[in-house]
Amino acid sequence: MSAPTIKVKRLAYVRVSAPDLARAEAFLDEFGLRVSHRTSDAVYLRGTDPDPPCYVLTRGKSAVTAIAFDANEASDLEEIAKLDGGSPVVDLDEPGGGRVVRLRDPQGMQVEVVHGREALDPIETAPSHEFNMDGRHPREGALPNVRPGPSHVRRIGHLVLESADPASVYRWYHDRLGLRKSDEIHLPNGDTQMLFASVDRGREFVDHHVVGFQFAFDEGARVQHVAFEVGNLDDLMAGHDHLRSKRRKAVWGVGRHRYGGQIYDYWANPWGVIHEHWTDTDLVNEDSVPSDSDITEMEEYWGPQPTPAFLVARWNWKAVRNVSRVLSARFRASRRQEGAST
Repeated sequence: MSAPTIKVKRLAYVRVSAPDLARAEAFLDEFGLRVSHRTSDAVYLRGTDPDPPCYVLTRGKSAVTAIAFDANEASDLEEIAKLDGGSPVVDLDEPGGGRVVRLRDPQGMQVEVVHGREALDPIETAPSHEFNMDGRHPREGALPNVRPGPSHVRRIGHLVLESADPASVYRWYHDRLGLRKSDEIHLPNGDTQMLFASVDRGREFVDHHVVGFQFAFDEGARVQHVAFEVGNLDDLMAGHDHLRSKRRKAVWGVGRHRYGGQIYDYWANPWGVIHEHWTDTDLVNEDSVPSDSDITEMEEYWGPQPTPAFLVARWNWKAVRNVSRVLSARFRASRRQEGAST
C-alpha cells in the first residue's frame, strides 16, 4: 500500500442523531456518558478522561451521522483538505473549539479530522480495588469497592463500519488517515468478513483496533456499533445490571472477544443504535504481526453466541443468502473436525 496522507492520533467523537433528544439522553445517562455542554442544536457528552466531548447528540432520523479523528498536527488538516472531496479547513464552532476538515468515505459517511480542541478537567472515575486471585491476596481486610449504578465511561475507543466491501473501505482509511491492519477474518469465499485496524503510532502501543471494517450481511452501509471503555470489570458488570434494571435492550454479552481481547457488553438505544461497553483491550504497535483466519474458525474466548440483532442490521434476501453461506461453511468445518478426531 502507498504511504498514507497523514496518521491520525485517535478516534475523537461520533455524531449521532435521534428523533427524541430527551429519550436519547436518558439512555446515554444510564449508559454512563455525562453531559458537558448544551446548545440549541446539540448535546455534547463526555467520559471521565480529560478529553473533549466524545459524543454529539442531535435531533433527526436515528443514525450515526459522522465520525471524527484527532490529527497529530495542525498541518495535517491542510494535507487532508488537498484531497479530492476534502473541505476547506474551518474553525469548529462548537464547545472546545479547534479546527476541522470534512470529507466523505466510500460509503458516504462524513469523516471529520480535527485538531486543537480544548481538553476538559477529569471527573470522578470508577471505584477500583485489588483482586485476590491467581494465588495472590493483596486485598486484606477490605471489601470490594463496587458501587451500583451506571458504568463510568472513560472514553470513546472504537467503532465498526459495515459495508459490502470492507477491504476497499479499509484501504480508503489507510491511504488517507494511516490506519493499520491488526487482524483479518475471511468469509468462505475468501473475501474479507472483518478487518481490524489500529491507529499507527510507531513503537507506541495502542488499542488493538480503532475501526473494524465488517462485511454487512445485508450488504448495506452503516456504523454497526460505537464502543466506549469503562473503568474495570466490576464497573462493566455494575453497568450491565443497571441497564437491565432500566429495561434497556441487551444485544450481546457479557463475554471476551478473541480479536482485541476486550471484555464486552452491547446495548441498543431506543432506536436500535448499538453501544458497547468494554474493558481490558489487547495492545499493538508497528511490530505486531497481523493474523489472517477463516470465519469458520472464529470463536470468542467465552460468552454467549452473538444475537441476530447484533449480526444482521436489516433482513433482506442478501442477508438470508449470506448468513446461509456462513452457516453452511461452519457446519462443514465442524463435520471435518469431528471426522479428524475419530
